[in-house]
Amino acid sequence: MCFVVLERRKIYKDEEMGSIKSQYEVLIMGIIKITLNKVDAERSLKAKGGQISVKNNVSLTAVEDIDFDQDGKKGLKFGFDFNCSYDPEIGKIDVQGQILYVEEAKLIKEIKESWDKDKRVPTTVMEEVINGALHKGNIQAIKTAEDVGLPSPLPLPKVAGKK
Repeated sequence: MCFVVLERRKIYKDEEMGSIKSQYEVLIMGIIKITLNKVDAERSLKAKGGQISVKNNVSLTAVEDIDFDQDGKKGLKFGFDFNCSYDPEIGKIDVQGQILYVEEAKLIKEIKESWDKDKRVPTTVMEEVINGALHKGNIQAIKTAEDVGLPSPLPLPKVAGKK
């Protein structure tokens, strides 16, 4: 996940005070927020023990324009689905969310046109957005798995003593 904040400093002379002052403009680019709007978990009570494998999958479901009031910047809202499935089928976890992404207006236009044309996003943007969705989805899946009694979808670190 990448949050890029650039500062641009403006220096001006305060005529009343006769002094030099500076003002900062904050330019935000990349992912600015990730929110979840649905978390669904299911655990089968008929599950049998044994070896369990977990598969995680994330996919983009929508790309929409958002209003963003900053000179030369535009924004997109990426919808995503994160799914965690267990084999044997002892349960599943589904997470839906949104990623707010801000960039130069020209790049945002290219991303949106590419999505509308063939449901594709440039690789550099796709990596950033998918990694953000994986990060948020995995954290939520770990918390949810514990709440409903499923194994963690990611291996957690363990301390091992000397043998």
